[in-house]
Amino acid sequence: MNVTTKSLLVAMAFGGSVATATASSVITGITASGPGLGSFSFEDPAPTFKYLSTAFSSADPVTLRFTVAHTEGDNSEHHIYETITNSTATAFTDLHLHIDESVGIPGDGVVFNYFSADHYLAPDFAPNFTLDSVSAGPRELNFTGELEAGASVEDSYFNLNLPDPGAGNTYTFSLTQTATVGVVPEPETYAMLLAGLGLMGFMARRKQN
Repeated sequence: MNVTTKSLLVAMAFGGSVATATASSVITGITASGPGLGSFSFEDPAPTFKYLSTAFSSADPVTLRFTVAHTEGDNSEHHIYETITNSTATAFTDLHLHIDESVGIPGDGVVFNYFSADHYLAPDFAPNFTLDSVSAGPRELNFTGELEAGASVEDSYFNLNLPDPGAGNTYTFSLTQTATVGVVPEPETYAMLLAGLGLMGFMARRKQN
């Protein structure tokens, strides 16, 4: 599903969920950190923050920290599009998203609104990654697939429920993204493999002689 189609579905879902409430939440800031961070940017400033771009310099975690405040409105759903780039020399084979909340967030806290693979607004990291519906949950999203070294998955999509903190209040939460790389043999393993091949070659030559 491309980003245009997804945006249309999001708009339709939002239009069908308008209520009479006047309290809502707004993202007022996002920062990025972590040992895997190569770079981070966003196209739209506050209060939109919809289109993010994150580059991994390693398979170590990257943490996005969100600040949320009160605003007038009728919606607590926030639709996030993110381009993820693998700036390492090794392909990613899995991607994991985890929400870590601060103390005191009202209601049921920050969650992914949709985490079932068969929902039409399910998190979408196609064509590189597929959502694993068995291991996904309200604060966990697990994807399997492959993102080659130097490649990007563009306009990946997920949806967050951010409770209203109340007038004059704010809270923060973190979204940690962790990639998994394929198993790369250690140098010692390569040495043992080469030694074994050399021994097999020596034995083969002895048999021929």
